[in-house]
Amino acid sequence: MKRLFGHVLVRRSALFAISIVASTLVGLFSIPVLVSTFGAAQWGLLAVMQVACQFFAVLVAFGWGATGPSMVSALPVDQRKAVYRQSLEFRGILLLVLAPVAAVICLVLTGQPVVVVALAAVSYVTPGLSAAWYLVGTNRPVALFFWDALPAILGQVAGLLAVLVVPELWAYLLCTAVSGVGGAAGAAIYVLTRRTDGRMRGAASVPTLDLIRSQFAGVSSTLSASVWTAMPLILVQALAPSAAPVYAMVDRFMKYGVLALAPVLQAVQGWVPEAGTGQVRARALQAVRISMAVGSAGGVLLAALATPASAVLTLGEATMPWLISVICGAAFLGECVAQIVGLSSLVALGGGRQLAVSSFASAILGVPLMALLIALWGLTGAAVGLLLVASGLAVYRVAHARRLAVAHGSAGGVE
Repeated sequence: MKRLFGHVLVRRSALFAISIVASTLVGLFSIPVLVSTFGAAQWGLLAVMQVACQFFAVLVAFGWGATGPSMVSALPVDQRKAVYRQSLEFRGILLLVLAPVAAVICLVLTGQPVVVVALAAVSYVTPGLSAAWYLVGTNRPVALFFWDALPAILGQVAGLLAVLVVPELWAYLLCTAVSGVGGAAGAAIYVLTRRTDGRMRGAASVPTLDLIRSQFAGVSSTLSASVWTAMPLILVQALAPSAAPVYAMVDRFMKYGVLALAPVLQAVQGWVPEAGTGQVRARALQAVRISMAVGSAGGVLLAALATPASAVLTLGEATMPWLISVICGAAFLGECVAQIVGLSSLVALGGGRQLAVSSFASAILGVPLMALLIALWGLTGAAVGLLLVASGLAVYRVAHARRLAVAHGSAGGVE
């Protein structure tokens, strides 16, 4: 046991968990405050703007959140800062182009005042400039907390205090917008002033077209994941509306499970490639085993606790049946394996194309499959759809990670 808790991945996961836990707690606390201040309808409009803008934030991030940690971890230290600088410049241009588009979309969807949708766009699209991927890849969990999680937390807390004085949505969004811009600027200054990470222009700039091609796997996988994450609940509402409250709890528990997985994923993403090419094969295969162990533990907990927890949280109004809980536990195992293997092992082994293809296929094939199963079996069909897509994604990524590991070992003369 002492050896387990002394392992570098356990320590890293614990440090990366600080940001996740703190952000989650503040996010949960903000919901009742905002609902009581603005009412459920206004809070719902805020949620719509947040979801719409987060899609544009994914576009601004342009895949670095998915492939960036492994990529930067594998780079020589003196080349890291230059890569971050070019990424920041490219994403800054995307932000200037896409933030106004996001504001217009929010205006059309919600009809809120221009100042509100503009502040929402700044608040929720600016995270695309985050340096989180760089801080994860260079193993700086404390900096990740101070420059990524803490500004968002302080912005939310300031916004909640502001609406107690000025009960207007713009007051809340002004605080979150200022904190978002401040956090992005602070993170950039922090990274660009690290002397140990090389010179700001220490490596030749990559041509724009080559940069776009190199990030294709990351951006396509994150966009596909965004589509797949949003669609199941929408399909349940459209095809089996009576099951929507219970499936909302399914959706919430699955997302909390993935959120709890994030510190492990962040630790593994940087750990697999950082020891150099000679160790990538062994660590990539070890990451597969880690994903199965973590996924199994999380799946068992989800299967055992989802039903009683949903009964308590919803006062018995939307209790998950035991069968659904068990299916979702198995689906979480597949999701865990797919995420860790895809974003750590595949990326480190040069399997960016397989990552992109599998993510794209999960959205293109998963959405119609989910629609069919919901139409046939309602809530049970939705849960089975989650299981089938997550399991298929996991099997595909594990198979290709092992194939690439064998090829990598043969190329390096390793049996």
